[in-house]
Amino acid sequence: MKSRYLSFVLLTCAGAAAQDAPIFELGGQYQMLRVNSSSSIPAFTANGGTGSLQVNFFDQVAGVLEVGVQHNGSIGGLQLNNDWLTYLVGPRISLRNRGKKVIPALEVLLGGATVFGSGTDRITSNHFSSNTTGFALATGGTLDIRLTRMIAFRPIQLDWLLTRINNSTNQHNLRYGAGLVFMFGAQ
Repeated sequence: MKSRYLSFVLLTCAGAAAQDAPIFELGGQYQMLRVNSSSSIPAFTANGGTGSLQVNFFDQVAGVLEVGVQHNGSIGGLQLNNDWLTYLVGPRISLRNRGKKVIPALEVLLGGATVFGSGTDRITSNHFSSNTTGFALATGGTLDIRLTRMIAFRPIQLDWLLTRINNSTNQHNLRYGAGLVFMFGAQ
């Protein structure tokens, strides 16, 4: 009975060691978020960064945890601080081929978004602030170019980001990112 378990563990470890993908990938990147409000607020652009942890279960299948923060200080000509925090998790399917340096991937990430807003009313000079949280869904993809065995350049991560803040109607946003990915584990 113990030999069956030992055989299973050895075969599983051998399969993981033979995969072309690293076990873990840590990413850090600049991110631009184009926010399209569902209300009378005009569309605006927020800039910031995103960090991600990717665990590769197989060569092509991975799980991703991603946290991003973006900021904008002016909406429609008014001085309003607007910060977006997104926290997403989901699968990423990579199109890896052994020995290839360019790795495209598709992803579907689910989670939430929190929006922090603050400003000063120009008429009454009263300061106001608020934060709201809601559902978020990102679908899109990435393109990685391996520079070394442990470092890749991600020139593009492009996602459609659906948000539903404070149970309002859907906001259809666009995310673009670029940065570096650091790879760890057997390859």
